[in-house]
Amino acid sequence: MNRLRDFFYYTRQEQIGVLCLLVVLLLIIGGRYCLNHYNAMDSAILVDWEFDVAAFEQGLSIHKEEERASNQYYNYKAPPKKPFGTEKIEPFPFDPNIASREVYEMMGLPDKTIKSLVNYRAKGGYFNTKESLQKIYTLSDQHYKALYPYIRIEEKEDEALEEKNQPLPPPFDFDPNTVSIDTFEQLGLQPNTIRSILNYRKKGGKFRTKEDFKKIYTLPAETYAHLEANIKIVRVPKFNPKPKYTPKAYYKIDINTAEVKDFQQFKGIGPAFAKRIIKMRKGLGGFVRTAQVGEVYLLPDSTFQLMQPYLNCDVQAVKKININTASIEELKAHPYLNWYQAKAIVQYRVENGGWKSVELLQILPELDDGRQTFEKVQPYLTVKEE
Repeated sequence: MNRLRDFFYYTRQEQIGVLCLLVVLLLIIGGRYCLNHYNAMDSAILVDWEFDVAAFEQGLSIHKEEERASNQYYNYKAPPKKPFGTEKIEPFPFDPNIASREVYEMMGLPDKTIKSLVNYRAKGGYFNTKESLQKIYTLSDQHYKALYPYIRIEEKEDEALEEKNQPLPPPFDFDPNTVSIDTFEQLGLQPNTIRSILNYRKKGGKFRTKEDFKKIYTLPAETYAHLEANIKIVRVPKFNPKPKYTPKAYYKIDINTAEVKDFQQFKGIGPAFAKRIIKMRKGLGGFVRTAQVGEVYLLPDSTFQLMQPYLNCDVQAVKKININTASIEELKAHPYLNWYQAKAIVQYRVENGGWKSVELLQILPELDDGRQTFEKVQPYLTVKEE
């Protein structure tokens, strides 16, 4: 196998010459093929084109007829829907404070309006007068006018007026976000208003300003004006102080004896990178400087810079290769040498009777590759028996 590899070994100039010759041959063969193809296209004869054009025009006319027929079929337009709130209803006398969903459905009101009426009462709302029914935003003017003559408010209207005329107790400072039911009662708020406030808080609502408390629709304007000066909103901070950052403490390691778990202590080093570092150490025969860890495949430089202050390197256990006895296979197995460089070292040894020193390797042009190969591999080579 080595003789066959020696037969096909070329210098850099010979390799460039062979590549140029192959490119020229490919251009000649490709140009000839393209020329033949172009001449063949020029000599092609187009036949029966009149028949194809006639068939295309006939198919086009058939397609137009089918499209015209389908347009006549699909041209049907559905009758327009009536605008919301214009549906015809059949009202009869009812009390909006006690009427059930079935009563509204019997009158023919839209489902959207019925849902708004029921929800308003469920949240503590109360219709004091006929005109208060206009608060329901889903009730159209047309339906309101139709219902107005049939609205019957029971005597509760008079009771509400009496309660409204009663004087409110003296106010005191309170936070509407936290006070209890008893506190609201001491402030003179009505039960339906208290229910509205509690439901609002239960659903996650917050009173951030005094004006937000005014938006409770069951709170009379006179009551709000009476309590406005005593509303005290306690602001809660929206963020927590950040905990102090404590940097992780690392311990120093010897890169020639460290195990997988020792390398994994560093941020960014997992099992894969730790195993790569150890594999590179075995291939080299040991590290001679800590900077070699940064040469590990795909290891980020930021991760290596974090590790470097905690790395030590004991070079006493480094395994060296004797260039006067090693074979080409032994030399090329080293990560810093390739097959051509290993072959040049052995060939010089055979022709000159051996190497006098490792420094003489610098005369080989194969090691002068601009990658500082000699400087990297020198610590791993020797001319003496270990």
